[in-house]
Amino acid sequence: MKVTGLALGFHLCRSAGVILSLVLLVAVSMAVSAPAAAARTDTTPPVFAGLKSAITCIPGPGGGGTTASYNLTWDAARDNRTPAKRIIYDVYQAETSGGQDFSTPTYTTPAGATSFTTPELPTDRDFYFVVRARDQTGNSDSNKVERQGVNLCV
Repeated sequence: MKVTGLALGFHLCRSAGVILSLVLLVAVSMAVSAPAAAARTDTTPPVFAGLKSAITCIPGPGGGGTTASYNLTWDAARDNRTPAKRIIYDVYQAETSGGQDFSTPTYTTPAGATSFTTPELPTDRDFYFVVRARDQTGNSDSNKVERQGVNLCV
């Protein structure tokens, strides 16, 4: 069988194209998989000092069906892989000190938040709050800094 220069050139070019396609496919696959593999190996939770304040302003005596929101504030957490603007915060609320259920947050903030305003809550009850930081991998800090909701307007 005689192979002409044109046929051989086409065969080599086609083979090189297939090899080049395979090389590109492997490179793209590795580039996409590297961050995912790195994220799976991140087991370090964010460093977070916890909730700084939980305040409201209820003029006059509370109770009797009145409600108010609490403004919770904290400093941003730091993490070894997740930037501060991508860290989310889980808020745990209880009516007794130490009564938070850490298996399910009461509220979750958007990424990067350093404050949260609760929905309207009854003013005739006490509320206690804990806030925990969670990175993009799902690692959560385990601080137990609790703040009782305080009315600054009485």
